Amino acid sequence: MLGVFLLLYNQYCCSQFVYFESKSDSRKQLQEAKQDTTKLRLYVALSTSYLFSNPDTGMEYAQEGLALAKKINNLKWTAYTTLCIGQCLVVMGNYPKAIETANQGLIVCQQLKDNAGIIQGNLIISWAYTDQGEYAQGIPYAKKALYDAKHSKDDGNIEIASVHLANQNKGLNRLDSALYYAKQALSFYHNTGWAGVLLHVASIYFQLHRYDSALYYYRESIAPSIALDVNVDAVDAYSGIAKIYQQFRNIDSSIYYANKALREFPLLSYIKGRLAAANLLAENYQLKENSDSTLKYLKLSIVYKDSLYSEERIKTLQNITFSEKLRQQDLQHEKEQYQNNIKTYVLLGGLLAAIFIASLLYRNNLQKQKAKRTVEKAYGELKSTQSQLIQSEKMASLGELTAGIAHEIQNPLNFVNNFSDVSNELLDEMKEELAKGNIGDAMAIADDVKQNLEKINHHGKRADGIVKGMLQHSRTSSSQKEMTDINSLADEYLRLAYHGLRAKDNSFNAKFETDFDPAVGKINIIPQEIGRVILNLINNAFYSVSERKKQSDNDYEPSVTITTRSIQPPLGGRGIQIRVSDNGSGIPQKILDKIFQPFFTTKPTGQGTGLGLSLAYDIIKAHGGEIKVETKEGEGSEFMIRLPI
Repeated sequence: MLGVFLLLYNQYCCSQFVYFESKSDSRKQLQEAKQDTTKLRLYVALSTSYLFSNPDTGMEYAQEGLALAKKINNLKWTAYTTLCIGQCLVVMGNYPKAIETANQGLIVCQQLKDNAGIIQGNLIISWAYTDQGEYAQGIPYAKKALYDAKHSKDDGNIEIASVHLANQNKGLNRLDSALYYAKQALSFYHNTGWAGVLLHVASIYFQLHRYDSALYYYRESIAPSIALDVNVDAVDAYSGIAKIYQQFRNIDSSIYYANKALREFPLLSYIKGRLAAANLLAENYQLKENSDSTLKYLKLSIVYKDSLYSEERIKTLQNITFSEKLRQQDLQHEKEQYQNNIKTYVLLGGLLAAIFIASLLYRNNLQKQKAKRTVEKAYGELKSTQSQLIQSEKMASLGELTAGIAHEIQNPLNFVNNFSDVSNELLDEMKEELAKGNIGDAMAIADDVKQNLEKINHHGKRADGIVKGMLQHSRTSSSQKEMTDINSLADEYLRLAYHGLRAKDNSFNAKFETDFDPAVGKINIIPQEIGRVILNLINNAFYSVSERKKQSDNDYEPSVTITTRSIQPPLGGRGIQIRVSDNGSGIPQKILDKIFQPFFTTKPTGQGTGLGLSLAYDIIKAHGGEIKVETKEGEGSEFMIRLPI
């Protein structure tokens, strides 16, 4: 819903910044334009007009405009086109890069004292923070935009900034403040006709359990949404009404509006809205104890969920849904035939009617049992497959650990063997000297033997420590937290990961560095689980630099760095941060939002299960932390873990 902000915002910006025209007219004028400033205005207009229909095309226009602005050394249009690139990055989901880019444009606008650009920059940064769920960090930018908009009496941007603040406060569960800002935005509704404001007010009332008010605003938003061709807002409004009727236990009305949300705009590719509507229908039919319809919409929900993973599965489930539709039509036909038969044979007596009804109920019960067994079987097969894949991922990690442990233990054992051989030779020499009566020389040799024995003892204890440490970290997890030295844990798994890779490929070589903050100390975690996360990230980093090394010249030096820091999170409390960075090939932007999804892998077939990062994500979330990634294709990646204390 935040996407509409920029469309409305641009309608209220000064005419020098955005001038709205149809796409075809703007493209034609761009081809015919003679003056560079006219071309720049059209580049920005086209970039904004494509923002929500095709952000890639919008990005191309913004980048072409930026190149022209730099060519003619026009700072103002350099800033405007940079801000356009920033808003395209938000729509494309690249929030860190969007914030960085928008901030560059904002700085130039501040230097030029361009109020429209300053408001735009602050709104884009606020939008990016809000979309990625970092509400507290987005609030200062929204407040600055609101202040500047009020100062310049810019009603359109007052509305946009107010909706930003309503969303951010709702995300932080500050519902009174959220309602205040939503009502402030609502006061401008009659000037803009933007139904999104009504939807925000309705959603806040729903969260406050004030269902009558929520219902009113949901209904009010439908007509302007359709009029402005913002059909996603209409879908959300129908779903909102369905949820309210579900709260009132008016299931028939809830089903009616959920169906409208699902079917009113058949050409609209809005999977999130369709998924919400399908889930509502499944819940409602379950409340009505209609197992056939419940199963139908559960299957439809699975189709939408699985659309992110497998096209083949989508086609299969669509066929199931189509078959289910045909079966429902058959059942409806049977029901109509049954009703006609009842009218025909009712005069034959109540006994025959009772027998017929009893047989119908028995058949329906059998169908329910059959459907239940089918669902349970499918669920069991899914759980079994998932367990096998997780076990495969764990065994792969165990193999890498084993190779690292073998290398670590080999070093002290080599010292023990070498010093033992030397000591044996020294004892032979000491016997010879004693036989000759050279007591002084014999005593000197004895001192050498004693030093060797001390070294043997030292390296033996070192090997013992390695074994005990690995037994500590490789034993079956009891899911019990314990105070753990993060720096030692990270250092240990870094060395083991490196030597594990060296054991598999002795030609592999890479530079690895550590930068540990002593203030981190010990924190209360499950060490086996966090160790598994660190090992996975380090293995991925070494794999990335290894792949780049194979494709690079001799000047490339693979490098992996692990860093720890004690931090102060934005919302208070103390925490720690672990960063694993590499100078490998980086992660392509088009797959960046998929890397934490289960079963998604960039490795060749047979070399990865696609569960490593997914398990890491779940482990960190279970510890109350977060894991993020920053990457630049061709230059490297950095994974960041934050854990609370």
